[in-house]
Amino acid sequence: MREWSNFNEYPHKVFASVLLLDGKIYNWKIKNTHWVDPQEVTMRYSDFDKIDRMEIKWTSFTVNNSFEHNLAFSYHAKEWFKQFEISEHHIYGAPYKEE
Repeated sequence: MREWSNFNEYPHKVFASVLLLDGKIYNWKIKNTHWVDPQEVTMRYSDFDKIDRMEIKWTSFTVNNSFEHNLAFSYHAKEWFKQFEISEHHIYGAPYKEE
């Protein structure tokens, strides 16, 4: 299965990635590719000294139509993110609402 450049090409995979700092979400994304190395992820310059405490995790969802594509973004990825706590140092918005 090839990566999608046009979200109207099916089937394709939607990837959810997290950059964890001490096991908690520092940064996250949902896209047509996944992160491989912490050095490719947007982070604060002041946090580069923490890179040895960071790790990447990701998963993918195969989608066959626009409904499944939207569901991967709006539900499945968010549910997957919930297995990780959100770091107090996270950047951008949180991937899910904490209860």
